[in-house]
Amino acid sequence: MRRPPTTIAACVVWVGFACEDSTPTLTPMEAGADAAVATDDLTDVPGVRDAMADARTDGPPDDAAARDTLLIRLFRVPDNTPAGVPIHLAGAFNAWNPGAADARFQRDGRTLAVRVRGLAAGQRVEFKLTRGSWATVERDDAGRDLPNRAVTFDPARPTVAVYVERWADLGAPSTTRSGDVRVLRDLPIPQLGRARNVWVYLPPGHDEGAARYPVMYLYDGQNVFDARASAFGREWRVDEALEAMHHEGRHPGVIAVAVENGPERPCEYNVFAADPHPGCADRTALGDRTNAFLVETLKPRVDREYRTLPGRDDTAVVGSSMGGAMAVRLGFSRPDLFSRVAALSPSYQNVLGAPVGMPDFVRAQRPTMPFRLHQDIGSVERIRELGPDVLARNMTAVHDAARAAGLADERNRAAMVPGAIHEEAAWAARIDEIVAWLWR
Repeated sequence: MRRPPTTIAACVVWVGFACEDSTPTLTPMEAGADAAVATDDLTDVPGVRDAMADARTDGPPDDAAARDTLLIRLFRVPDNTPAGVPIHLAGAFNAWNPGAADARFQRDGRTLAVRVRGLAAGQRVEFKLTRGSWATVERDDAGRDLPNRAVTFDPARPTVAVYVERWADLGAPSTTRSGDVRVLRDLPIPQLGRARNVWVYLPPGHDEGAARYPVMYLYDGQNVFDARASAFGREWRVDEALEAMHHEGRHPGVIAVAVENGPERPCEYNVFAADPHPGCADRTALGDRTNAFLVETLKPRVDREYRTLPGRDDTAVVGSSMGGAMAVRLGFSRPDLFSRVAALSPSYQNVLGAPVGMPDFVRAQRPTMPFRLHQDIGSVERIRELGPDVLARNMTAVHDAARAAGLADERNRAAMVPGAIHEEAAWAARIDEIVAWLWR
């Protein structure tokens, strides 16, 4: 019996705006592919540029530019994928047949690809990848069922890059990194008197060319690129988002630098001593020292060792939960260095009833323009005793404070994400769009 496809709400409610569902109707179409091929060389090697490197300069095949054809390119499968097995595409275009012979990924240069034909501009295409049956369907990095992948067809950008995290019938792979992700071990943090690992993602072509790239700094670094390193077995998929932006022609590349947290995170990610975190034994607020490390120690090293665009217009800071509050604090305190800020599920308040200091801090700043601020909260999120009503109230207060500081509404986003909870998988589901907006 055919496994029914799952769906997920894609509507995000922005502060001050209504949510509209503009999903176009999907009509039957054809999927084209030739034969099964080996998948050995699709697997990334941890810390090394992926084996598909020379595909990055390949132009699309002639029919990829057809006005009615979506080209789906597969860039990575889990490293425990059996050698030589066919990979299939299942969707409404083939009645969700998980093993259709004419919807296998075929060799196309140095990647595998499937073409979905007969599309109209704006048409929504939903699909999943399998190894030939629903028992072997792709799953997320924690082994959970995935919602359908969904693409709105744009003839001007007909290529979609996909990455498989895990298969339903296999255990966890050894890594879920994509592209060139490196780990700098035990970097000293003189501002805190301790050391942390720092993860660095480099865009395709970084080591070969002379191009320079914007930089995005992130907190909670072990959770950003690799589910196997994450404290929760799930990741943000920032590497996949940035790789897809490059391969789909949406952006030439962004360097991402992510600093790991440690046991002292509740102290190191707090900036207001009047609101001590329950997990911080000595009730200290060391967040400004942590941010000083990014500004005084880490950023200069990154700018020396990698091909960065070091100016404020090309530098972003991104975080989630307490890391989201840290990102806002850093972006608004140093607008000379950062012009793009994203706070996913920001935790602006540690204890219910404690003062909320971030709105007053932001209101007092006058960020140099242009400046972009993204904030969001899931509609069912909860952080200890803080429910979604409190979290949304605090987010809106920061949004209004940024407006009062001179940040125009078109650069100042605050969103309620329906059904989203407080976890890495929820942030992974929206990171691609957020990063694209930051670099618009």
